[in-house]
Amino acid sequence: MSTEPRCHLLTRLLTAVRARGGRALLALGSTDHPVLYVRHRGRTVPVVVVDAPSGGRWFIWGRSSFIDAGQIATAAEHLAEVPDAPVRPALAAAPRGPALKAVA
Repeated sequence: MSTEPRCHLLTRLLTAVRARGGRALLALGSTDHPVLYVRHRGRTVPVVVVDAPSGGRWFIWGRSSFIDAGQIATAAEHLAEVPDAPVRPALAAAPRGPALKAVA
């Protein structure tokens, strides 16, 4: 079982997610049960670290997603959601009519 505190594991994951352009926030970092919130597939999902009965630690999120906590880069790849570049509508040039003429 890893002796690295949960907060440190989640902080490393947060850094990796952000390095890939994703959005993440660590909550309850000074407690025994910190939670990392990550923007994933259009939703904000909590990511926690759990101890496996057979030893080791796992990141879990969503209903059925998990990965060994030692695979931070792989977890970050799965979790990082790069925001789409803002789409700019093509500016259609309005047809120009004749300019107004000054009247005296």
